Amino acid sequence: MRNHHFLSIKSKRQKSSAFTLIELLIVIVIIAILASVAFPVTALVMEQARRSEANNEVTQIKNAIGAYELEYSKLPFPPGNGGEGDLRMDTFQDNIISILSGYNVDGLNPRKKPFYQGKRAKDAKRSKKPKGGVFGTDEQLQLSDPWGREYYIVIDSNYDNILEDLPGAEDEEIRASVAVWTKGKQKDGEDLPKNKWIMSW
Repeated sequence: MRNHHFLSIKSKRQKSSAFTLIELLIVIVIIAILASVAFPVTALVMEQARRSEANNEVTQIKNAIGAYELEYSKLPFPPGNGGEGDLRMDTFQDNIISILSGYNVDGLNPRKKPFYQGKRAKDAKRSKKPKGGVFGTDEQLQLSDPWGREYYIVIDSNYDNILEDLPGAEDEEIRASVAVWTKGKQKDGEDLPKNKWIMSW
């Protein structure tokens, strides 16, 4: 009789500790609401982190070119490429990252001194244009911004310390020897407005 009474108490306890269907549905709804609130916040934080990374990279490239100029008393471009206008390049098509990283490409870094040390792109082997970091071979290193796009560079190749026709400068001359920028994230297949670009001036 006692055993029967003990078993009936145990079965009641087991029933009371289980979740009902309504309780499970309430928990699922709460989790869904929290996820819908957290996702936009997480996306915003991640986008701000990308912009911060790109801004840091723009500064590093500009500083590396400045350090190169101090070392060699010239800017990193081949003889004969200078002229009346400014020299434009980007980190996909040109060898500027290899030169700044310490490789004597085109004879432009004979002392093989590294001025720039960027992080390696994580997905460089899986993608032709990885997002964020250095990729490619030593002689042709490329640098991608956090959105998988190139950085643009303008060098004052005529040494007048004036850069013209820079985006967002509204036809004003910028007094500098180097300008670096990235267009950032593409929205709906189109570039962001120029005032949203990450620029060194």
